[in-house]
Amino acid sequence: MVKKAVFLSLILLLQSGAGIFGSAAILNTRSSGLIQQGLTIKGVPVWGLRPDQAAQKLENELPSPAEGAFIIEDAGKSYTIILSDIDAKYEYLSTANDALAYINKGNYLNRLISVLRLRAAPADLALKIAFSDEKLEERIKTLQNEWDTPPQDAAVTMSDKVIIIPEKAGYRLDLEKTLEQTRQELGRGNLYAAAFGQILKPNITSVDLEKINTLLGEYTTVFDVNATNRSHNIALASATVNGSLIRPGEIFSLNKRLGPRLAERGYLMAPVFIDDSLALDIGGGICQVATTLYNAVIFADLPVEERYSHPQPVNYAPPDRDATIAGDYLDFKFSNNMNTPLYISSLVEGGTITMRIFGGEKNRGSMVRITSEKVVIDPRTVIIQDNTLPEGETRIINPGKPGYETRVYQEVVVDGKVNSKTLISSDFSKPEDKIIHMNPMPNKEEK
Repeated sequence: MVKKAVFLSLILLLQSGAGIFGSAAILNTRSSGLIQQGLTIKGVPVWGLRPDQAAQKLENELPSPAEGAFIIEDAGKSYTIILSDIDAKYEYLSTANDALAYINKGNYLNRLISVLRLRAAPADLALKIAFSDEKLEERIKTLQNEWDTPPQDAAVTMSDKVIIIPEKAGYRLDLEKTLEQTRQELGRGNLYAAAFGQILKPNITSVDLEKINTLLGEYTTVFDVNATNRSHNIALASATVNGSLIRPGEIFSLNKRLGPRLAERGYLMAPVFIDDSLALDIGGGICQVATTLYNAVIFADLPVEERYSHPQPVNYAPPDRDATIAGDYLDFKFSNNMNTPLYISSLVEGGTITMRIFGGEKNRGSMVRITSEKVVIDPRTVIIQDNTLPEGETRIINPGKPGYETRVYQEVVVDGKVNSKTLISSDFSKPEDKIIHMNPMPNKEEK
């Protein structure tokens, strides 16, 4: 048995030696400039050929890359680049030269090992692709325009009932990294690349809104759509307020939500109250947004923390039901005193702006009613003798204007009965005197 084992070992050693010396002999034939056995390029056998012969064979047997496509994928998205659109061409000779040099790396032993590996497991090389870098960059920029999307917050809307619209993630492509990765994969002859991008998470998710199921308060005001600058400002501010989420215990600040009303932020010149009179300024019309929100808040029975009225009555809200903001010194604020979040929906349609406040369900059978008491104060009539007028002539210099005293109440009605009545605002408007100039006829007895 021992003699038989020794004999078999000698046979195996001789066979291995023959294989090694045979491979070494093949390795030494590299000076002939032939591609090693076991190498294919894109499935086409090229061993035993010179690089120029291999290049010709590849060109004859393979279709033009213009008929193919390059795929870029990431985050469930896919984009196709037609190779003819980037002037793609196969680099036949360059790839064939790479095949010739496939085993010419490292020292003699490493090259010999490469030969043995090729015999055991043939290798298929990708066919390198040349392309127009300028046209490739154009395609990647198109890809960016198609894929770049901002995240969409979860939202609340109203149909027959309160509906939660789920959020959507956004995406931002890293153009430079994706372009470089695509260049490299094309250069290697590959037809696929993973894009480099970032998933953008929304600020408000469906989980944040899951306890919101009730419309708490709603109010609509009307504006003149022909006043284009003012209408633009109202729409811009409305879009900014829309989607506001106020968590339990938080205070909402309209100034903070809107930020500075500046031209570089898109606001235009429109009429505003300045020192008790109308004038043109950036952001005119914002106070109608504040007024609409204020009325939605008092109908929702939420605590008003800060509110200022205009110096003069406005034509889009009842007396003392308005709100004004200015700079960072006049603000409208209210707080969330509920144990569920609040959500503000603001919508401009035609010449109306509607504010809705959603939240968790309040007491069943309760509603808020706004009432007011108004006392009109008649103006005084002031007669002033004016000798510059013709004798017996009377002239009205100022027709005067009545003043008023207004009290606004919030009534909470439960099951048809007033449960509470709270004074939420009061205002006093001073009347303007009626001024009459006259020059009476002289008394005849005095003559």
